Amino acid sequence: MKNLNENEWLQDYEEFIKSDGADAEKIPQDLKNKVYSNIQKLINPNALIVFLKILGIHLAVGFFSLSVCHQFGMNPFNTEKSLADLMMTVGGHYFCMFGCGVLFVSMSLFAAGYFLTIEEVNALKRTEFLQTLSLGIISLGLFTAFGAEIAVSIAVIWFLGGFVGGFAATHVVWRLKRA
Repeated sequence: MKNLNENEWLQDYEEFIKSDGADAEKIPQDLKNKVYSNIQKLINPNALIVFLKILGIHLAVGFFSLSVCHQFGMNPFNTEKSLADLMMTVGGHYFCMFGCGVLFVSMSLFAAGYFLTIEEVNALKRTEFLQTLSLGIISLGLFTAFGAEIAVSIAVIWFLGGFVGGFAATHVVWRLKRA
C-alpha cells in the first residue's frame, strides 16, 4: 500500500464517491458468496455453538455457586453457611429448592451474557426454551453423577426454579445487550 498525502486521499475519496459501482461487477461470484456466508455466520450464529459456550460458562459458574448455595447436599468447598440455610428458614424445603434452581441457572446465564456477543444472545433468545431446558437437565444429571441424593419431587421443584431463573436471566441479558 502506498503512502498518500492528504490531497491524494481526498482525490481518491472523491473518485470513489463519483464512481457508479461498475467495478462491483468485476468481483468474482465465489468471493461474494464467501463474504456473504461469513457475514451470515456472524449475524446468525449456530445455536449449538452458543449452547456449548453457555454450557462451559455454566459448568464453571455452577461449580462456584455451590460455595454460596449448597444444593442437593453438594458442598465442594466445605463452607459452613449457605444461602440454602437462609431460604430453608424463610420458606421451607420447597422454597429453598426453587430458589436454588433459580440461582444456579440464572447466575450462569448472567455470566454468559457478559461473554456472549449480541448476535449470540439473540440466538440464545430464539432458542431459550431448549437451551434452558438442556441446562436444567444437564445440571440435574451432573448432580446425580457426583453423588447427590435427589428425590424426584424435589428435583422437579428445583428444575422449575431453574427454568424460571433461566427465562428471567435470558430476558434481562437480552435487554441489556440491546441497550
